[in-house]
Amino acid sequence: MMRADAMPPVSGINRIRWLTVIISLLLSWLAVILNDQPNPDAYEYVRAAEIALQSGITDAYAHYQWAHYSLLLAGIHSLTGLDMFTAAHLVGAALFAIISVAFVSLVAAATPSHRVVWLSVFIILAFPLLNEFRSLIIRDTGFLAFSLLAMLQLLRYWLTLRLRHSIYFVLACLTATLFRPEAIAFWALTPLALYFNPTQSPAARHKAFALTTGISALVAIIVVVLVASQGRIELTQLLRSFAGIYQPFANNIAQLLGDNTYELSRSVFGDYAAQFVDHYTHYFLLAGLLGLLLVFIIDGLGLAVTPLLIYGARKRLHRLPPGASVVFVAWLLTALVILTGFILLTRFTTGRYTLLFCLIALLWLPFIVDRAWSLAAANQQLKRFAWIVGFLALFSAVDSHISFGASKAHLDEATAWLLQNTRADAPLVTNEIRVAYDSSRVAEFDRVEREMDPVLITSAAPGSIIAVTLRRSFSDLVEEQLASGQLRLLRQLPAERGGDFLIMEKDF
Repeated sequence: MMRADAMPPVSGINRIRWLTVIISLLLSWLAVILNDQPNPDAYEYVRAAEIALQSGITDAYAHYQWAHYSLLLAGIHSLTGLDMFTAAHLVGAALFAIISVAFVSLVAAATPSHRVVWLSVFIILAFPLLNEFRSLIIRDTGFLAFSLLAMLQLLRYWLTLRLRHSIYFVLACLTATLFRPEAIAFWALTPLALYFNPTQSPAARHKAFALTTGISALVAIIVVVLVASQGRIELTQLLRSFAGIYQPFANNIAQLLGDNTYELSRSVFGDYAAQFVDHYTHYFLLAGLLGLLLVFIIDGLGLAVTPLLIYGARKRLHRLPPGASVVFVAWLLTALVILTGFILLTRFTTGRYTLLFCLIALLWLPFIVDRAWSLAAANQQLKRFAWIVGFLALFSAVDSHISFGASKAHLDEATAWLLQNTRADAPLVTNEIRVAYDSSRVAEFDRVEREMDPVLITSAAPGSIIAVTLRRSFSDLVEEQLASGQLRLLRQLPAERGGDFLIMEKDF
Protein backbone atom coordinates (compact mmCIF):
# COMPACT_ATOMS: atom_id res chain seq x y z
CA MET A 1 0.00 0.00 0.00
CA MET A 2 1.35 3.44 -0.94
CA ARG A 3 2.26 5.79 1.86
CA ALA A 4 0.18 8.95 2.31
CA ASP A 5 3.16 11.16 1.53
CA ALA A 6 3.65 9.56 -1.91
CA MET A 7 2.25 11.19 -5.04
CA PRO A 8 -1.02 9.53 -6.22
CA PRO A 9 -0.53 7.68 -9.52
CA VAL A 10 -1.57 9.27 -12.81
CA SER A 11 -4.44 7.34 -14.33
CA GLY A 12 -3.56 5.79 -17.66
CA ILE A 13 0.18 6.26 -17.09
CA ASN A 14 1.04 2.87 -18.59
CA ARG A 15 -0.71 3.82 -21.84
CA ILE A 16 1.21 7.10 -21.89
CA ARG A 17 4.48 5.25 -21.33
CA TRP A 18 3.85 2.78 -24.14
CA LEU A 19 2.96 5.60 -26.52
CA THR A 20 6.19 7.35 -25.54
CA VAL A 21 8.20 4.19 -26.24
CA ILE A 22 6.58 3.66 -29.65
CA ILE A 23 7.15 7.25 -30.78
CA SER A 24 10.72 7.17 -29.48
CA LEU A 25 11.47 4.00 -31.46
CA LEU A 26 10.01 5.59 -34.60
CA LEU A 27 12.15 8.71 -34.10
CA SER A 28 15.25 6.56 -33.69
CA TRP A 29 14.43 4.67 -36.89
CA LEU A 30 13.93 7.98 -38.71
CA ALA A 31 17.23 9.35 -37.40
CA VAL A 32 19.15 6.28 -38.56
CA ILE A 33 17.73 6.23 -42.09
CA LEU A 34 18.38 9.97 -42.48
CA ASN A 35 21.94 9.66 -41.15
CA ASP A 36 23.30 6.34 -42.32
CA GLN A 37 27.00 7.10 -41.77
CA PRO A 38 28.39 5.95 -38.42
CA ASN A 39 30.08 8.49 -36.18
CA PRO A 40 33.85 8.07 -35.58
CA ASP A 41 33.38 6.76 -32.01
CA ALA A 42 31.30 3.88 -33.36
CA TYR A 43 34.35 2.29 -34.95
CA GLU A 44 36.15 2.17 -31.60
CA TYR A 45 33.28 0.25 -30.02
CA VAL A 46 32.99 -2.06 -33.02
CA ARG A 47 36.73 -2.75 -33.03
CA ALA A 48 36.68 -3.65 -29.32
CA ALA A 49 33.67 -5.93 -29.96
CA GLU A 50 35.51 -7.67 -32.80
CA ILE A 51 38.56 -8.18 -30.60
CA ALA A 52 36.34 -9.66 -27.86
CA LEU A 53 34.98 -12.22 -30.33
CA GLN A 54 38.34 -12.98 -31.93
CA SER A 55 40.79 -12.82 -29.02
CA GLY A 56 38.69 -12.76 -25.87
CA ILE A 57 37.41 -10.34 -23.26
CA THR A 58 40.86 -9.68 -21.76
CA ASP A 59 42.23 -8.35 -25.05
CA ALA A 60 39.08 -6.27 -25.58
CA TYR A 61 39.64 -4.47 -22.28
CA ALA A 62 43.33 -4.08 -23.07
CA HIS A 63 42.33 -2.36 -26.30
CA TYR A 64 39.50 -0.21 -24.89
CA GLN A 65 39.45 0.44 -21.15
CA TRP A 66 35.67 0.59 -20.60
CA ALA A 67 34.59 -2.10 -23.06
CA HIS A 68 31.30 -3.13 -21.43
CA TYR A 69 29.26 -1.52 -24.21
CA SER A 70 31.36 -3.29 -26.84
CA LEU A 71 30.77 -6.63 -25.10
CA LEU A 72 27.04 -5.97 -25.34
CA LEU A 73 27.37 -5.43 -29.09
CA ALA A 74 29.49 -8.57 -29.41
CA GLY A 75 26.89 -10.59 -27.51
CA ILE A 76 24.01 -9.40 -29.71
CA HIS A 77 26.07 -10.12 -32.82
CA SER A 78 26.80 -13.65 -31.59
CA LEU A 79 23.18 -14.37 -30.69
CA THR A 80 21.45 -12.85 -33.72
CA GLY A 81 24.05 -12.68 -36.48
CA LEU A 82 23.35 -8.98 -36.97
CA ASP A 83 26.29 -6.84 -38.02
CA MET A 84 27.79 -4.71 -35.27
CA PHE A 85 26.37 -1.41 -36.51
CA THR A 86 22.82 -2.76 -36.79
CA ALA A 87 23.14 -4.24 -33.30
CA ALA A 88 24.39 -0.90 -32.00
CA HIS A 89 21.47 0.98 -33.54
CA LEU A 90 18.99 -1.48 -32.00
CA VAL A 91 20.60 -1.04 -28.59
CA GLY A 92 20.58 2.71 -29.07
CA ALA A 93 16.89 2.77 -30.02
CA ALA A 94 16.01 0.75 -26.90
CA LEU A 95 18.10 3.03 -24.68
CA PHE A 96 16.55 6.18 -26.14
CA ALA A 97 13.13 4.68 -25.43
CA ILE A 98 14.22 4.10 -21.82
CA ILE A 99 15.45 7.71 -21.57
CA SER A 100 12.11 9.00 -22.85
CA VAL A 101 9.91 6.83 -20.65
CA ALA A 102 12.12 7.47 -17.58
CA PHE A 103 11.76 11.22 -18.16
CA VAL A 104 7.97 10.93 -18.37
CA SER A 105 7.88 8.67 -15.31
CA LEU A 106 9.93 11.17 -13.32
CA VAL A 107 7.42 13.90 -14.08
CA ALA A 108 4.52 11.53 -13.34
CA ALA A 109 6.11 10.64 -9.98
CA ALA A 110 6.17 14.35 -9.11
CA THR A 111 2.62 15.32 -10.11
CA PRO A 112 -0.79 13.72 -10.70
CA SER A 113 -1.59 16.27 -13.44
CA HIS A 114 -2.44 14.67 -16.78
CA ARG A 115 -1.59 17.85 -18.65
CA VAL A 116 1.89 18.12 -17.15
CA VAL A 117 2.60 14.46 -17.93
CA TRP A 118 1.46 14.84 -21.55
CA LEU A 119 3.59 17.97 -21.83
CA SER A 120 6.56 15.96 -20.60
CA VAL A 121 5.94 13.40 -23.38
CA PHE A 122 6.00 16.08 -26.04
CA ILE A 123 9.00 17.89 -24.53
CA ILE A 124 11.29 14.85 -24.26
CA LEU A 125 10.38 13.57 -27.73
CA ALA A 126 10.92 17.01 -29.29
CA PHE A 127 14.08 17.94 -27.38
CA PRO A 128 16.59 18.82 -30.15
CA LEU A 129 19.83 17.90 -28.37
CA LEU A 130 18.59 14.40 -27.54
CA ASN A 131 17.24 13.82 -31.05
CA GLU A 132 20.51 14.94 -32.61
CA PHE A 133 22.22 12.01 -30.90
CA ARG A 134 19.69 9.35 -31.96
CA SER A 135 21.69 8.38 -35.04
CA LEU A 136 24.99 8.16 -33.14
CA ILE A 137 26.51 5.01 -31.73
CA ILE A 138 27.74 6.09 -28.31
CA ARG A 139 27.91 4.48 -24.87
CA ASP A 140 26.65 7.72 -23.31
CA THR A 141 23.11 6.66 -24.21
CA GLY A 142 23.22 3.82 -21.68
CA PHE A 143 24.68 6.14 -19.07
CA LEU A 144 21.82 8.59 -19.60
CA ALA A 145 19.09 5.94 -19.63
CA PHE A 146 20.08 4.19 -16.42
CA SER A 147 21.00 7.45 -14.67
CA LEU A 148 17.43 8.67 -15.21
CA LEU A 149 16.09 5.32 -14.02
CA ALA A 150 18.25 5.58 -10.90
CA MET A 151 16.95 9.10 -10.37
CA LEU A 152 13.38 7.82 -10.65
CA GLN A 153 14.00 5.07 -8.10
CA LEU A 154 15.64 7.51 -5.68
CA LEU A 155 12.60 9.80 -5.94
CA ARG A 156 10.29 6.87 -5.28
CA TYR A 157 12.40 5.82 -2.32
CA TRP A 158 12.34 9.41 -1.01
CA LEU A 159 8.54 9.38 -1.24
CA THR A 160 7.80 5.87 0.09
CA LEU A 161 10.96 4.53 1.82
CA ARG A 162 10.20 1.15 0.29
CA LEU A 163 13.28 -1.09 0.27
CA ARG A 164 12.79 -2.27 -3.30
CA HIS A 165 13.26 1.24 -4.65
CA SER A 166 16.58 1.53 -2.85
CA ILE A 167 17.69 -1.77 -4.41
CA TYR A 168 16.50 -0.67 -7.86
CA PHE A 169 18.40 2.62 -7.41
CA VAL A 170 21.64 0.76 -6.68
CA LEU A 171 21.20 -1.63 -9.61
CA ALA A 172 20.40 1.23 -12.01
CA CYS A 173 23.51 3.13 -10.84
CA LEU A 174 25.62 0.00 -11.30
CA THR A 175 24.33 -0.45 -14.85
CA ALA A 176 24.92 3.23 -15.66
CA THR A 177 28.48 2.82 -14.39
CA LEU A 178 29.07 0.04 -16.92
CA PHE A 179 28.52 2.60 -19.67
CA ARG A 180 30.37 5.55 -18.12
CA PRO A 181 32.30 5.55 -14.82
CA GLU A 182 31.05 9.07 -14.04
CA ALA A 183 27.88 7.39 -12.78
CA ILE A 184 29.81 6.47 -9.63
CA ALA A 185 29.58 10.12 -8.55
CA PHE A 186 25.77 10.06 -8.78
CA TRP A 187 25.72 6.68 -7.05
CA ALA A 188 27.75 8.00 -4.12
CA LEU A 189 26.46 11.58 -3.74
CA THR A 190 22.78 11.76 -4.66
CA PRO A 191 21.51 9.55 -1.77
CA LEU A 192 22.39 12.51 0.46
CA ALA A 193 19.05 13.92 -0.74
CA LEU A 194 17.39 11.49 1.67
CA TYR A 195 18.57 13.68 4.57
CA PHE A 196 16.37 16.53 3.27
CA ASN A 197 13.03 14.74 3.61
CA PRO A 198 10.94 16.87 6.01
CA THR A 199 8.17 14.27 6.17
CA GLN A 200 10.46 11.79 7.94
CA SER A 201 12.16 11.89 11.34
CA PRO A 202 15.95 12.37 11.52
CA ALA A 203 16.33 8.75 12.55
CA ALA A 204 14.31 7.54 9.55
CA ARG A 205 16.36 9.70 7.18
CA HIS A 206 19.63 8.39 8.58
CA LYS A 207 18.38 4.82 8.35
CA ALA A 208 17.29 5.32 4.72
CA PHE A 209 20.69 6.74 3.77
CA ALA A 210 22.61 4.07 5.68
CA LEU A 211 20.52 1.32 4.09
CA THR A 212 21.14 2.62 0.58
CA THR A 213 24.85 3.04 1.27
CA GLY A 214 25.06 -0.47 2.71
CA ILE A 215 23.31 -2.03 -0.27
CA SER A 216 25.62 -0.08 -2.60
CA ALA A 217 28.73 -1.31 -0.80
CA LEU A 218 27.45 -4.91 -0.79
CA VAL A 219 26.63 -4.86 -4.50
CA ALA A 220 29.98 -3.27 -5.37
CA ILE A 221 31.87 -5.91 -3.38
CA ILE A 222 29.91 -8.74 -5.02
CA VAL A 223 30.65 -7.36 -8.50
CA VAL A 224 34.37 -6.96 -7.76
CA VAL A 225 34.61 -10.50 -6.36
CA LEU A 226 32.76 -11.99 -9.33
CA VAL A 227 34.90 -10.13 -11.86
CA ALA A 228 38.12 -11.04 -10.02
CA SER A 229 37.11 -14.70 -9.80
CA GLN A 230 36.60 -14.89 -13.57
CA GLY A 231 40.17 -13.76 -14.14
CA ARG A 232 39.36 -12.26 -17.55
CA ILE A 233 39.58 -8.61 -16.52
CA GLU A 234 42.52 -7.17 -14.63
CA LEU A 235 40.76 -4.64 -12.42
CA THR A 236 43.97 -2.99 -11.26
CA GLN A 237 45.21 -2.63 -14.81
CA LEU A 238 41.80 -1.40 -15.94
CA LEU A 239 41.74 1.36 -13.32
CA ARG A 240 45.36 2.24 -14.01
CA SER A 241 44.70 2.52 -17.74
CA PHE A 242 41.62 4.62 -17.15
CA ALA A 243 43.52 6.95 -14.81
CA GLY A 244 46.29 7.17 -17.39
CA ILE A 245 43.88 8.78 -19.85
CA TYR A 246 43.47 11.79 -17.55
CA GLN A 247 47.03 11.91 -16.25
CA PRO A 248 48.23 14.41 -18.91
CA PHE A 249 45.25 16.63 -18.10
CA ALA A 250 46.03 16.43 -14.39
CA ASN A 251 49.57 17.53 -15.13
CA ASN A 252 48.19 20.50 -17.02
CA ILE A 253 46.12 21.48 -13.98
CA ALA A 254 49.19 21.27 -11.78
CA GLN A 255 51.07 23.55 -14.16
CA LEU A 256 48.13 25.93 -14.41
CA LEU A 257 47.81 26.32 -10.65
CA GLY A 258 51.54 26.52 -10.04
CA ASP A 259 53.67 29.60 -9.58
CA ASN A 260 55.28 29.51 -13.00
CA THR A 261 52.53 31.10 -15.12
CA TYR A 262 54.52 33.82 -16.85
CA GLU A 263 54.83 31.89 -20.12
CA LEU A 264 51.10 31.23 -20.06
CA SER A 265 50.41 34.92 -19.42
CA ARG A 266 52.63 35.89 -22.33
CA SER A 267 50.82 33.54 -24.71
CA VAL A 268 47.42 34.89 -23.63
CA PHE A 269 48.08 38.62 -23.10
CA GLY A 270 51.35 39.31 -24.93
CA ASP A 271 54.76 40.33 -23.62
CA TYR A 272 53.83 43.77 -22.32
CA ALA A 273 50.52 43.01 -20.59
CA ALA A 274 51.90 39.81 -19.08
CA GLN A 275 54.09 41.90 -16.77
CA PHE A 276 51.00 43.29 -15.05
CA VAL A 277 48.48 40.45 -15.11
CA ASP A 278 50.73 37.46 -14.47
CA HIS A 279 49.38 36.78 -10.96
CA TYR A 280 45.76 37.02 -12.16
CA THR A 281 46.05 34.58 -15.06
CA HIS A 282 44.50 31.78 -12.95
CA TYR A 283 41.33 33.81 -12.41
CA PHE A 284 41.15 34.81 -16.06
CA LEU A 285 41.36 31.20 -17.26
CA LEU A 286 38.97 29.96 -14.58
CA ALA A 287 36.37 32.56 -15.56
CA GLY A 288 36.91 31.72 -19.22
CA LEU A 289 36.44 27.98 -18.71
CA LEU A 290 33.33 28.43 -16.58
CA GLY A 291 31.98 30.85 -19.17
CA LEU A 292 32.64 28.24 -21.85
CA LEU A 293 30.76 25.67 -19.78
CA LEU A 294 27.80 28.02 -19.49
CA VAL A 295 27.81 28.52 -23.27
CA PHE A 296 27.74 24.76 -23.85
CA ILE A 297 24.88 24.31 -21.39
CA ILE A 298 22.83 27.06 -23.05
CA ASP A 299 23.65 25.65 -26.47
CA GLY A 300 22.64 22.17 -25.26
CA LEU A 301 19.30 23.38 -23.91
CA GLY A 302 18.71 25.22 -27.17
CA LEU A 303 17.00 28.40 -28.28
CA ALA A 304 13.57 26.96 -27.53
CA VAL A 305 14.18 25.67 -24.00
CA THR A 306 16.55 28.27 -22.55
CA PRO A 307 14.15 31.27 -22.83
CA LEU A 308 11.32 29.22 -21.32
CA LEU A 309 13.43 28.15 -18.34
CA ILE A 310 14.57 31.75 -17.77
CA TYR A 311 10.97 32.97 -18.08
CA GLY A 312 9.80 30.32 -15.62
CA ALA A 313 12.47 31.28 -13.09
CA ARG A 314 11.64 35.00 -13.38
CA LYS A 315 7.91 34.41 -13.01
CA ARG A 316 8.46 31.80 -10.26
CA LEU A 317 6.70 29.13 -12.29
CA HIS A 318 9.45 26.57 -11.70
CA ARG A 319 8.45 25.35 -8.23
CA LEU A 320 8.16 21.56 -7.83
CA PRO A 321 6.66 19.29 -5.17
CA PRO A 322 9.15 18.84 -2.26
CA GLY A 323 10.33 15.32 -3.12
CA ALA A 324 10.92 16.08 -6.79
CA SER A 325 12.57 19.38 -5.96
CA VAL A 326 15.13 17.82 -3.60
CA VAL A 327 15.97 14.83 -5.81
CA PHE A 328 16.08 16.84 -9.05
CA VAL A 329 18.35 19.48 -7.50
CA ALA A 330 20.63 16.80 -6.02
CA TRP A 331 21.15 15.26 -9.46
CA LEU A 332 21.46 18.65 -11.14
CA LEU A 333 24.17 19.81 -8.70
CA THR A 334 26.07 16.54 -9.01
CA ALA A 335 25.96 16.80 -12.81
CA LEU A 336 27.21 20.38 -12.56
CA VAL A 337 30.09 19.36 -10.29
CA ILE A 338 31.11 16.65 -12.77
CA LEU A 339 30.93 19.07 -15.70
CA THR A 340 32.93 21.71 -13.85
CA GLY A 341 35.59 19.21 -12.87
CA PHE A 342 35.75 17.86 -16.41
CA ILE A 343 36.19 21.23 -18.08
CA LEU A 344 38.82 22.32 -15.54
CA LEU A 345 40.67 19.05 -16.02
CA THR A 346 40.51 18.76 -19.80
CA ARG A 347 39.79 22.42 -20.75
CA PHE A 348 37.05 21.39 -23.17
CA THR A 349 33.57 19.91 -23.22
CA THR A 350 30.97 18.89 -25.79
CA GLY A 351 27.22 18.58 -26.09
CA ARG A 352 27.44 14.88 -25.19
CA TYR A 353 28.91 15.66 -21.78
CA THR A 354 26.32 18.32 -20.98
CA LEU A 355 23.36 16.19 -22.10
CA LEU A 356 22.55 14.66 -18.70
CA PHE A 357 22.63 18.09 -17.04
CA CYS A 358 20.32 19.42 -19.77
CA LEU A 359 17.91 16.50 -19.40
CA ILE A 360 17.65 17.09 -15.65
CA ALA A 361 17.08 20.83 -16.19
CA LEU A 362 14.45 19.93 -18.79
CA LEU A 363 12.38 18.24 -16.06
CA TRP A 364 11.28 21.69 -14.87
CA LEU A 365 9.92 22.64 -18.30
CA PRO A 366 6.57 20.75 -18.24
CA PHE A 367 5.68 22.47 -14.97
CA ILE A 368 6.68 25.88 -16.33
CA VAL A 369 4.69 25.45 -19.56
CA ASP A 370 1.67 24.16 -17.62
CA ARG A 371 1.65 27.17 -15.29
CA ALA A 372 2.28 29.57 -18.17
CA TRP A 373 -0.71 27.96 -19.90
CA SER A 374 -2.92 28.58 -16.85
CA LEU A 375 -1.58 32.13 -16.55
CA ALA A 376 -2.32 32.83 -20.21
CA ALA A 377 -5.86 31.47 -19.80
CA ALA A 378 -6.44 33.65 -16.73
CA ASN A 379 -5.25 36.73 -18.67
CA GLN A 380 -7.21 35.76 -21.82
CA GLN A 381 -3.98 35.36 -23.83
CA LEU A 382 -4.36 31.75 -24.90
CA LYS A 383 -4.10 32.60 -28.60
CA ARG A 384 -0.79 34.38 -28.09
CA PHE A 385 0.42 31.53 -25.89
CA ALA A 386 -0.53 28.98 -28.58
CA TRP A 387 1.38 30.90 -31.26
CA ILE A 388 4.52 31.08 -29.12
CA VAL A 389 4.42 27.42 -28.11
CA GLY A 390 3.61 26.36 -31.69
CA PHE A 391 6.59 28.30 -33.04
CA LEU A 392 8.95 26.82 -30.44
CA ALA A 393 7.61 23.32 -31.16
CA LEU A 394 8.15 23.74 -34.91
CA PHE A 395 11.62 25.16 -34.31
CA SER A 396 12.49 22.17 -32.11
CA ALA A 397 11.23 19.69 -34.70
CA VAL A 398 13.30 21.29 -37.46
CA ASP A 399 16.35 21.57 -35.22
CA SER A 400 15.97 17.91 -34.19
CA HIS A 401 15.64 16.18 -37.51
CA ILE A 402 17.01 18.38 -40.29
CA SER A 403 20.77 18.22 -40.65
CA PHE A 404 22.66 21.15 -42.11
CA GLY A 405 25.93 19.22 -42.29
CA ALA A 406 27.67 18.46 -45.56
CA SER A 407 27.08 15.10 -47.25
CA LYS A 408 29.80 12.47 -46.98
CA ALA A 409 28.54 10.41 -49.89
CA HIS A 410 31.83 10.99 -51.74
CA LEU A 411 33.55 8.73 -49.19
CA ASP A 412 31.36 5.80 -50.24
CA GLU A 413 32.20 6.53 -53.87
CA ALA A 414 35.89 6.72 -52.96
CA THR A 415 35.80 3.35 -51.19
CA ALA A 416 34.06 1.67 -54.13
CA TRP A 417 36.65 3.13 -56.54
CA LEU A 418 39.50 2.00 -54.31
CA LEU A 419 38.27 -1.58 -54.21
CA GLN A 420 37.77 -1.75 -57.96
CA ASN A 421 40.82 0.13 -59.26
CA THR A 422 43.73 -0.46 -56.87
CA ARG A 423 45.74 -3.55 -55.96
CA ALA A 424 44.21 -5.50 -53.09
CA ASP A 425 47.65 -6.05 -51.52
CA ALA A 426 48.66 -2.37 -51.66
CA PRO A 427 49.08 -0.80 -48.18
CA LEU A 428 46.46 1.87 -47.54
CA VAL A 429 47.15 5.12 -45.68
CA THR A 430 44.04 7.19 -44.98
CA ASN A 431 42.68 9.76 -42.54
CA GLU A 432 39.04 8.74 -43.06
CA ILE A 433 37.93 6.04 -40.63
CA ARG A 434 34.93 5.16 -42.81
CA VAL A 435 37.18 4.40 -45.79
CA ALA A 436 39.56 2.43 -43.58
CA TYR A 437 36.76 0.21 -42.26
CA ASP A 438 34.73 -0.25 -45.45
CA SER A 439 37.81 -1.08 -47.51
CA SER A 440 38.95 -3.75 -44.98
CA ARG A 441 42.54 -2.73 -45.70
CA VAL A 442 43.43 -1.12 -42.37
CA ALA A 443 43.65 -3.55 -39.47
CA GLU A 444 43.50 -0.94 -36.70
CA PHE A 445 40.83 1.16 -38.38
CA ASP A 446 39.72 2.67 -35.08
CA ARG A 447 43.12 4.40 -34.72
CA VAL A 448 42.65 6.43 -37.90
CA GLU A 449 42.59 10.19 -37.23
CA ARG A 450 41.59 13.02 -39.54
CA GLU A 451 44.54 15.14 -38.41
CA MET A 452 46.95 12.51 -39.64
CA ASP A 453 50.64 12.68 -38.84
CA PRO A 454 52.42 13.75 -42.08
CA VAL A 455 55.11 11.15 -41.30
CA LEU A 456 52.63 8.45 -42.33
CA ILE A 457 52.74 9.86 -45.87
CA THR A 458 56.50 10.39 -46.10
CA SER A 459 57.30 6.98 -44.60
CA ALA A 460 54.74 5.03 -46.66
CA ALA A 461 56.23 2.19 -48.69
CA PRO A 462 56.48 2.56 -52.47
CA GLY A 463 53.25 1.44 -54.12
CA SER A 464 51.14 2.43 -51.11
CA ILE A 465 47.75 4.00 -51.71
CA ILE A 466 47.36 7.38 -50.00
CA ALA A 467 43.64 8.17 -49.73
CA VAL A 468 43.04 11.32 -47.71
CA THR A 469 40.78 14.28 -47.16
CA LEU A 470 43.12 17.23 -47.39
CA ARG A 471 43.80 18.95 -44.07
CA ARG A 472 45.94 21.97 -43.31
CA SER A 473 48.39 19.88 -41.30
CA PHE A 474 49.60 17.98 -44.38
CA SER A 475 48.13 19.69 -47.49
CA ASP A 476 51.44 21.46 -48.28
CA LEU A 477 53.31 18.16 -48.06
CA VAL A 478 50.86 16.48 -50.45
CA GLU A 479 51.16 19.32 -52.97
CA GLU A 480 54.97 19.17 -52.82
CA GLN A 481 55.08 15.42 -53.35
CA LEU A 482 52.56 15.59 -56.19
CA ALA A 483 54.65 18.29 -57.86
CA SER A 484 57.87 16.32 -57.39
CA GLY A 485 56.35 13.08 -58.64
CA GLN A 486 56.70 11.21 -55.35
CA LEU A 487 52.91 10.89 -55.33
CA ARG A 488 50.74 10.17 -58.38
CA LEU A 489 47.13 11.36 -58.36
CA LEU A 490 44.71 8.58 -59.26
CA ARG A 491 41.36 10.13 -58.45
CA GLN A 492 40.03 13.36 -56.92
CA LEU A 493 36.54 13.49 -55.40
CA PRO A 494 35.21 16.94 -54.47
CA ALA A 495 33.54 17.38 -51.09
CA GLU A 496 30.53 19.61 -50.45
CA ARG A 497 32.44 21.24 -47.59
CA GLY A 498 36.10 21.13 -46.60
CA GLY A 499 39.02 19.62 -48.47
CA ASP A 500 38.64 17.31 -51.44
CA PHE A 501 39.32 13.59 -51.13
CA LEU A 502 42.42 12.53 -53.05
CA ILE A 503 43.40 8.99 -53.95
CA MET A 504 47.11 8.81 -54.74
CA GLU A 505 49.81 6.21 -55.19
CA LYS A 506 53.32 6.41 -53.72
CA ASP A 507 55.92 6.31 -56.48
CA PHE A 508 57.78 2.99 -56.85
